[in-house]
Amino acid sequence: MTAKKDKTTNNTFELTLQDVFLLLGARERIGELTIESGNNIGTFLIYRRKILQAFSPYSRAIGDLLVENGMISESELIETLNIQKRSAYIPLGGILLKMGKVSFEIVEMMVHEQIRQAVKEYQSWNNANFSFLDKDIKPYDRIHLMLNEFIPPPTIESALAFLSAGKRSDPPLTEESAITIVNP
Repeated sequence: MTAKKDKTTNNTFELTLQDVFLLLGARERIGELTIESGNNIGTFLIYRRKILQAFSPYSRAIGDLLVENGMISESELIETLNIQKRSAYIPLGGILLKMGKVSFEIVEMMVHEQIRQAVKEYQSWNNANFSFLDKDIKPYDRIHLMLNEFIPPPTIESALAFLSAGKRSDPPLTEESAITIVNP
C-alpha cells in the first residue's frame, strides 16, 4: 500500500495493488507496472485487462521450476536459454513448446502460478510505490490472467455502481437550460 498526497486538496490517500489493477483495467492500459518497496522491485507486463507476465525478486524462474519438477533436464534448460539469447524476445516457454519439450498446458500452468505468486508477494510489501510506463507490449501467446481475478468482487461492484451513477438519464441539455446554467 502506498500513501499519496493530492496536491490540489492536500488530502492523503492510499492505493493498494488491487486499486492499481482496477484503475489500469478500467483504462485498458498497455505497458509495465513497477512495484517498489525498500530494496524490492517487481514488475507486471499488462495488456489491456490482462497480466501477461510477472517478474518478482522472490519467485522461481519457469525454467528452474520445470527442471525441479522433472519436466526438462538441466542441459535442456541451458540449451533453451542459449537459443533464447540468440533470438528476438521469445519467452522460454514458447521456445520449449516449439522444441516439443513441454505442453502448452504445462507452460500456461507455470505462468499462471508465477503471476499469482508475484501478486501474493507484492500484497505483503509495506509502503509500496507504483509506477506505470506505457509500452508497446503485444501478447506472445494466449497465456495471461485477467486483472479482475485479483480485485475483490465488492470492489468491482462498487466501481461499476459509481461509474453507472454518472450515466443517469438527465434531461438533455438545451440552449435555454445552458443559458440558465451559465447565467443563473
